[in-house]
Amino acid sequence: MERKKMKVWLLLAALAAAAGALRGDGFIIVPRPPRPGPASPFPLEVVRHDVRVDIDGQLATTSVDQEFYNPNDARLEGFYLFPLPAGAVIERFSMWIDGRETRAELLDAAKARGIYEDIVRRLRDPALLEYDGRGVFRMRVFPIEPRGRKRIRISYHEVLEKDNGAVAYLYPLATEKFSSRAIPQVSLVAEIHSPGDLADVHCPTHAVEVSRPAAGRATVRYSARDVLPDRDFRLFFTPATGRLGFSLLAHRVSGQDGFFFLSVAPAFARGGGETAAQDVTFVVDTSGSMAGRAIEQARAAISRCLERLDRRDRFSIVRFSTEAESLFNGLVPAGGANLAKAREFVAGWQAAGGTHCEEALKVALAEKGSAERSRVIVLVTDGRPTIGETGDDALLALADRAASAGARLFPVAIGSEINTHLLDGFAQRTRTFRTYLAAGEDLEAGIARFYDKIRSPVLGDIRLEASPQSGVSQVHPGRLSDLYRGSSLTVVGRYRGAGPAAFVLRGTVNGHSEEFTFRADLPRENRDHDFLPPLWAARRVGFLLDQIRLHGEERELVEEATRLARQYGIVTPYTSYLIVEDEAARRGRGDLAESDMTVGGIPGAPAREREQREEFAAMKDKSGAGSVRASVELQKLNQASTLDATRSQSGAFAAAAGQVRTAGGVAFYLNRGTWVDGRIPSRGRRPSTRVAFASAEYFALLRAHPELAPALALGRSVRVVCGAGLVEVFDPGAGE
Repeated sequence: MERKKMKVWLLLAALAAAAGALRGDGFIIVPRPPRPGPASPFPLEVVRHDVRVDIDGQLATTSVDQEFYNPNDARLEGFYLFPLPAGAVIERFSMWIDGRETRAELLDAAKARGIYEDIVRRLRDPALLEYDGRGVFRMRVFPIEPRGRKRIRISYHEVLEKDNGAVAYLYPLATEKFSSRAIPQVSLVAEIHSPGDLADVHCPTHAVEVSRPAAGRATVRYSARDVLPDRDFRLFFTPATGRLGFSLLAHRVSGQDGFFFLSVAPAFARGGGETAAQDVTFVVDTSGSMAGRAIEQARAAISRCLERLDRRDRFSIVRFSTEAESLFNGLVPAGGANLAKAREFVAGWQAAGGTHCEEALKVALAEKGSAERSRVIVLVTDGRPTIGETGDDALLALADRAASAGARLFPVAIGSEINTHLLDGFAQRTRTFRTYLAAGEDLEAGIARFYDKIRSPVLGDIRLEASPQSGVSQVHPGRLSDLYRGSSLTVVGRYRGAGPAAFVLRGTVNGHSEEFTFRADLPRENRDHDFLPPLWAARRVGFLLDQIRLHGEERELVEEATRLARQYGIVTPYTSYLIVEDEAARRGRGDLAESDMTVGGIPGAPAREREQREEFAAMKDKSGAGSVRASVELQKLNQASTLDATRSQSGAFAAAAGQVRTAGGVAFYLNRGTWVDGRIPSRGRRPSTRVAFASAEYFALLRAHPELAPALALGRSVRVVCGAGLVEVFDPGAGE
């Protein structure tokens, strides 16, 4: 009988999963908040929020342990709510409170809407509007004693959807609006058990730690303290099909071009049989500027890299200062005698002389690799070239030679007295990435971490083609790097077509050509993955800013970078400068109202204009701390695969980013108490429809345009694009 019930339950769970992703978190609403003070339906504090997820194939069990604290002197009565996907049908739901089992009632979407709208009307809080159209579990919680705690533990099962190769899990972690203060402790641990090998495990919304104890297992950990989470936790994992796993996520608003995120990852395995052998040349700067701790750490770092060579690899070492010196004058097998000789050579390095980068690269390029092996050159330096050719063009021509020979040139730079334009050009032209280590940083660990990323190649010389009917465009990165074990290749872009599409990946391994075809369905409309537009925009803006940095400002590049950064909330020192400057000019011309400003309307942003201008100018310098900082930040944008990478995490710009929210894939900016849609400034001044918050017209607008719910849930004063028009929601209680 129990087995039969479980089969029925799983069928119902599958139907619920097909209806849409879970969007609500458990929280307590107090309909009669304590007095005195402004009424709030959320006077309680969430003091702990722990989540455990066990995923077996596509069946997920989520266990939630929450603790609420009543900081008031009054005894309270509340309702614990857990919003559900539209169309969910579950016969019974129960939870444990203070050691006693308490059952909840299931309300359909129509009854839930009545509850939500009643809270908005009476308590003037629109937070629940994002759950419009969804059912809800409701349970009375009484008493909530003054200065007392209430612990709630629940668990639920769901059948996860698999779409275009990826299995998706969502936990509604956006609890900011449901706690009266920051949450001291938030943790989520997800254990994934796949019946076959796993390829990629990716969380685009939060910074997580992923451990891979076995081919079909992964553990994902997220933890934070003193936070108010403002977005749901999304996790995607890709079962491998053969040597590689493919997955594709898509987001599209009807009538507009869509966004896609394609991930390719090798099947996880501890053995080295699936990787390619390499020809590796370490080119190390031993000039006078490396004296002291830097040369000591460089010796230790290269020694550690030698230990990590595969027995099938060949290698060489070139050290350079005033002249370049090759240990072996060619590539040799990574065997015991050769490694011992190399360690002795490295141990004898002393820092002295100038920096003859040209000769060092020519010596490395003269060491001919094998067509059956991946060719890698690792350049470690802390200074600008001072001897021989020092001009960028001549040295970049050497990178072009390396690229034409199939070599990958990885620059690893130390400190800020380096030519970032030159080193970034090396990486760009040979399809690699740059690594910058600060002066005084642990160079040994930093260089070892870098080499661990590239020491096990799986596929090289990668090219990606999409079927013509998909209408794929604006793909980033435009030139794909090689794929290494333990990493993934992620590609973002736009698409116009809809329906079946084919993505063909071609590359080489051990001198042999390989081809993989991944078939996916590109939806005509799908709003589920609204984190994709900001990720695509981050990479697009990073690409545009790199072009401006390396090749000079062009009006078209500046205008596109400004428009995309504003629309999708890409808040960095460089984009903030462009937006503030653009909005000041528009205000001066009279074609932008003060109420429509975005970053320029954030209090204090114009006052930081000088700081922003200096950061933007330093971005275009070839050397110096500002140049290095810009190169590092723009590479993060170019490689963005999480939302954290779309906004600056430091200084005054982090404060500005804190006044930006994303709703429905679009950025909103808090301008003097009003949330302003980031698309408005690009559309010019136009009449708007004014609607009073919590009025009959307000709820009629929500029913007519349910896609506006995430934006309206931001607050009581919102300016939002609706179709071809503009809607202004104002708060009549604020003096309108």
